[in-house]
Amino acid sequence: MKKTLLGNEAIAWGLLYAGVDVMAAYPGTPSSEILETYQKIVKQKNLSAYAEWSTNEKVAFETAYAAAITGKRAACGMKMVGLNVASDALMSSAYIGNKGGFLIISADDPGFYSSQTEQDSRYFAKFARIPALDPSSPEDAFRLTVIGVNLSEKFEIPVILRPVLRVCHGRQIVDIPDFEFEGREGKFERNIERWAAVPRIPRLKQGYELLEKLQRIAQFNYDEFLKPQVEKLRGGKLLIIASGTSYSYVLEVLEDTGLKADVLKIDMPTPLPSGRLSDLISSYEEVIVFEETYPLIEEQIKHLGNVRGKLSGDVFQIDEVAHDRVADILLKRGHISRNVYVGKEYEGEVPPRVPALCPGCPHRTVFYGMKKVFGNKAIYPSDIGCYTLGLNQKAVDTVLCMGASVGLSCGFSKSDTKKPIVATIGDSTFLHAGIPPLIDAVANRHKFVLVIMDNSTVAMTGLQPTPERIGNVSIPKIVEGCGVKPLILDYDGTIKTTVEFFKKVKEIYEKANGPVVAIVNEFCTFDKEKVKLPGKFAKVDQDKCTGCGHCINDFGCPAFEWNDEGKVEVNPYFCVGCGVCLSDLCPFDAFVEDVR
Repeated sequence: MKKTLLGNEAIAWGLLYAGVDVMAAYPGTPSSEILETYQKIVKQKNLSAYAEWSTNEKVAFETAYAAAITGKRAACGMKMVGLNVASDALMSSAYIGNKGGFLIISADDPGFYSSQTEQDSRYFAKFARIPALDPSSPEDAFRLTVIGVNLSEKFEIPVILRPVLRVCHGRQIVDIPDFEFEGREGKFERNIERWAAVPRIPRLKQGYELLEKLQRIAQFNYDEFLKPQVEKLRGGKLLIIASGTSYSYVLEVLEDTGLKADVLKIDMPTPLPSGRLSDLISSYEEVIVFEETYPLIEEQIKHLGNVRGKLSGDVFQIDEVAHDRVADILLKRGHISRNVYVGKEYEGEVPPRVPALCPGCPHRTVFYGMKKVFGNKAIYPSDIGCYTLGLNQKAVDTVLCMGASVGLSCGFSKSDTKKPIVATIGDSTFLHAGIPPLIDAVANRHKFVLVIMDNSTVAMTGLQPTPERIGNVSIPKIVEGCGVKPLILDYDGTIKTTVEFFKKVKEIYEKANGPVVAIVNEFCTFDKEKVKLPGKFAKVDQDKCTGCGHCINDFGCPAFEWNDEGKVEVNPYFCVGCGVCLSDLCPFDAFVEDVR
């Protein structure tokens, strides 16, 4: 059957086609739709498969890996910074191996579109000494997903599938052969020397076995992926080696420019049988390597001939690959006479758009009340989530990684003791990585305020359910279990209540000799099950508005706009009726209800 699919949807279909009947993931753009699609197909077709949103990526990895140990085919999903979290389990699993196929899907984000780094998951594969597969399109993602699961089972080794943003969120017609899904019965077979290997002798033995596997997988790479292509190459002056989306862009540029060059597609960038490519590469006058994001392929072949790429300074070293960037490199190297990129250029400057919290988002009121009470001299560590956009209200000073708002607060409490420290974290992030540093704060009496902004969903990545939503998990009870009795605010959409709550928090903080935890029970404006908007729309009394900018600069609702008279207006298209601006926001009471 032919389906028009996102790359993430194609991966989900590939997992089921390959017989994967256990999948676990933690949401993170650009990977989130993989598990969502997998769950949807399982439900629609009533398949005997299990899927879960796990507490974090390490838990997702271990849940799926356990299934692979029992002989089931399994997969876990995450974005590349999530692989950092799962890396502890990843490194050991490479030595231990698996019985059923085990695919680790780590979606990368070249260009920093929704991530704090631009790291390359293929290097984790090299670091762990396991194979990595690099799809170039949604159709290729389906193909390599199936190959990856089979490859993992064949060599009893975890395999990383590394789609990037343009693969995950690109759309293409994908041909999915008819198949019958049959889940496996898992059966754990006790083998203490393998599954519980300890240093030194058992693990040393596994290390040698892993190196031997790598040699066989490199040979597999040549026989299955490279040799069929090498045999078809024409030979000549220029060879382009490309992987992932770079390959697709290279083909486009060759078609647009008419350049006659040989192209070698790398499906498995590690382990790469570089020795088998020696004669091929040395036979060309020049070899150019295009890859995202780091020079993994180039590192392995640079010594074999006149190889140009990121390491030689001839190919861009940061940001995502694109049609015009590939063409520019070929132009500079003298292989084409002009860049015939067909994209239409915009004449003039595109107006900048600052990312902002959604209209009606309770986070905005919480940040406003918090800042009003603790002021500009406080330190405001924050974390990864929608609430990171408190940057616009100058209520976020640091963003490092999941859970770091709590860990950094521990350090700030000992290194800058004259300033109040008010950290913010979301419910999903707290459960993901905020609990261990809170325990540390209690044990070592680090003094700061931790505000847990609890809207009971992973709002930033598409309203995936949290453990609170899925089961009987209570954040207040967890906080109490860590040794702190939390203060709790049930958000009512008014500035007055929010400010009074933080005044109480400040009072307790000033007398405390350890962490103070405040939990704000909120909602996401897109969460149809929990949203509580009163339907109080606003407009601005132009006679009262002085144009002071307090509402725009300190509160920052996207519905507020400057008009030609230098005063503020409410754009009715963006106003969602939260009514917050009607409650003590304007010093001149310029906001009035707009009855609709």
